[in-house]
Amino acid sequence: MIAEKGDQSFRFHSLGHGDASGVKPLSEARTIGILEAFKTAAVFMHGRMPVDERTFRPFADSRNSVAHSAYLDDLAVRKVVETGVQVVESVRAELGLDPADFWGEYTSVFADLSQVASMPAPAGPAKRPLLEPFAEQLALAARERARSAISVALSTGHEAASWDAAWPTMSKELKGDITRTALDAAVVTALRIEGAQAGQAAERLLVEYGVLPLPEPLASDEDPGVKQRSHTAVTVKVMIASGVIAGLIDVQDRDRDMPLVDMLIHLDRTGCLIGSRASGDHLWWRECPACGYAGNVYGDLIPVPCRCDEWDQSCIHPGGVVDVGTVDSFSCPFCGLSLSNRAEVATAGIESRTEAPEEDW
Repeated sequence: MIAEKGDQSFRFHSLGHGDASGVKPLSEARTIGILEAFKTAAVFMHGRMPVDERTFRPFADSRNSVAHSAYLDDLAVRKVVETGVQVVESVRAELGLDPADFWGEYTSVFADLSQVASMPAPAGPAKRPLLEPFAEQLALAARERARSAISVALSTGHEAASWDAAWPTMSKELKGDITRTALDAAVVTALRIEGAQAGQAAERLLVEYGVLPLPEPLASDEDPGVKQRSHTAVTVKVMIASGVIAGLIDVQDRDRDMPLVDMLIHLDRTGCLIGSRASGDHLWWRECPACGYAGNVYGDLIPVPCRCDEWDQSCIHPGGVVDVGTVDSFSCPFCGLSLSNRAEVATAGIESRTEAPEEDW
């Protein structure tokens, strides 16, 4: 139910034979995604799942940290969380779990988000009560800096494109190409500078609060404390990196004649900004949890070809590859988000596999 297809070692661990000869450690187990888990649960519940896959998908995206605009929209947050609570409660009832044991002190209020929000924080030591406000301040600061930097980049890009205006023989098409290239270079440079600064600010904050660095070896990420620290690190990094793209959106909203978002979409699709850190590395990319554009993944990346040709159908896998191996780190060339270890990569929901849509198989 939860082991990824073909992960035999995880099945050995699930059956209590993880210490058998040749079985990989549990830290290398590969589980199915939340959307696949939802669809499997819906089948076994025989129509008792309260929502369909389309309604559930925004919750799945939020859980994977790709709905980066949700925290700016209270209505979007409420809808996503209400959907998640509805599904969780139906699965709890299906499994026959005691509601008091499952929901604890929230048993009588879990379905009413306003009541949940008004309850006091659970008892226990509040080790870092100011981390979230500080992260929010850094995200706002990154947004403001990016807004200013991109505004300057636009004016510089237009200016650079006019430096060769003295060439009377230059065609209109060539001038357009030069203008676009100059603007692309200026905007991307501004994004990368601000993204690097935002990432450094996030790292400093997380180190100051003892969240990072995570302990070595990373096999220890099975410890609940390490998992919580990994979750906190990813949340803070994504929040602050999102501020960089939010600054670009602010400029876009102010200057609607300048297609900034279209420029990024074009660069994203062409793969112009996807480059390897070291020659000879296999290079693949995955959707960035902070900005939604394509970020680079690095690690022991050994491509596993898909079998689309055997089924005589068009291939939907990038490069004809269904799996890229073990992802150790992630870096986004658009917003600067950097996830530096497997624990953070897994927490952010960045998977190595590229599965075909179910209806295509």
